[in-house]
Amino acid sequence: MNTRSLLSTTDQVTDAWAGSGLGILEGLVAEFASGTGLPDDTPTAVARREEVADRVVTVLGARAWHALPEASHGRARRAARRAVAYSLAADVASAGGPTGARGDCWVLTVHALELLTVAAHFDAVTDRTRELLGPTPAGRLLAAWQMVNDGLAVVATTRHEWVGADPATVAAAGWVLVDRMSRLLIAAALIAQAKSTVLPAPTVDLLVNAARRYAWNHVRGPAPEAATATHVHRSADLVRAFATRGILP
Repeated sequence: MNTRSLLSTTDQVTDAWAGSGLGILEGLVAEFASGTGLPDDTPTAVARREEVADRVVTVLGARAWHALPEASHGRARRAARRAVAYSLAADVASAGGPTGARGDCWVLTVHALELLTVAAHFDAVTDRTRELLGPTPAGRLLAAWQMVNDGLAVVATTRHEWVGADPATVAAAGWVLVDRMSRLLIAAALIAQAKSTVLPAPTVDLLVNAARRYAWNHVRGPAPEAATATHVHRSADLVRAFATRGILP
């Protein structure tokens, strides 16, 4: 396969997830939710609902992002589209979706890194996140806002490891950056939606809860660190040795 046809295939994977990923995720989560015994307060049922609630939050976040006009993302549009397509595929894969979702995650990681390793695109995504965050809110939404704001500061600490790097090297840990950047965007979109003054109070309360939970689940954590060429070689050595000799005691 030549470079042009490979690029075309990669673009098609991104377009497919950007276009239908939300619908696939919604369908999977709806099945989870319908099988949850809402009146049942046994420990098993409570634990199960907790998992489903986390998945519901991923749907609400994806909906908030997709509700924004693509043109509104400005310079961040291309990189954001690729990164969010990755997070949709990852959420679908973790929810037991189509078997191809996990393989598509690898493709989408590299496709997003092609842009996120360029300073202009990396900075455009963080700038767009900050734009969506807007001014500091009051009340319970402040916790979500603070987590995303802190997340932007954390990402900035390892920017130098990614910008200007060879995607073929940093792809070893690239999904960490792609996932974090997409989650920052989505969490900020949820926060922006929760700030709405036209939605009824009960809906706003649910969005605030979702924004806090989404940020807690996906935005916290250590800085996304890039892999080195040495790491890549050592990984290849481990895989090769295991495949050819079945090593390990």
